[in-house]
Amino acid sequence: MQTASRTNRGLVRKNNEDSILVRCPDLFAIADGMGGEQAGEVASSLSVHYLSKVDLSGVQDGEILKYLREVIETINAKVWQMTVDKPELKGMGTTLTAIYLKKDKGFVGHVGDSRIYLWQEGVLKQVTSDHSYVAEMVRRKKLTPSEAESSDQKHMILRAVGATPFVEVDTFEFLLAGSQKVLLCSDGLSNMVAEETISKVLAGKDIEAAADQLMQEALKAGGKDNVSFIIIDLED
Repeated sequence: MQTASRTNRGLVRKNNEDSILVRCPDLFAIADGMGGEQAGEVASSLSVHYLSKVDLSGVQDGEILKYLREVIETINAKVWQMTVDKPELKGMGTTLTAIYLKKDKGFVGHVGDSRIYLWQEGVLKQVTSDHSYVAEMVRRKKLTPSEAESSDQKHMILRAVGATPFVEVDTFEFLLAGSQKVLLCSDGLSNMVAEETISKVLAGKDIEAAADQLMQEALKAGGKDNVSFIIIDLED
């Protein structure tokens, strides 16, 4: 396994409110913070910090998703309590998308609109569902994917860690068999770079070069948001 990760504030935002977790070989996460001043940065960094302390090595496969859900619910409660204790942080929250790798399986805990993709033989597949207003409208067939892509409400998310006292966490597992690469990314990449381009870049053998190119593509497209991602090459 090899990994490459990047995070950048982009060309427009004053601060980088994204946080990433790369804990090889098992736990990886992206958190995209939101809130006034530096509050989003606080929410994302706290969430990743708490998650990094989690030890899933002794947990049976059948219990991992339950454990992961409870961990993220606990993180949500901690971040929410901070907004209660410190009024200047009111309104902060963060996406949190995590994957735990164990042998031939991936276990996911997901809140928000950061994404996990699988890449295999030139095919890029999104495995998480965006918890965003436009994605929900597409699911209800009230917007087409192209309308959603150009919507000015694209950044409105429906779930975030720390935004409410309780949060609904998506959890699921899948087999990694056949998958060659895993990509975790904030919407600063997925909103700025077409999936076709991402897939072509991931086809490269050198993942450090691929990471540099993905960042260049996001910045070249305008870099309107913080840009963060993790590439995991599953092949030896």
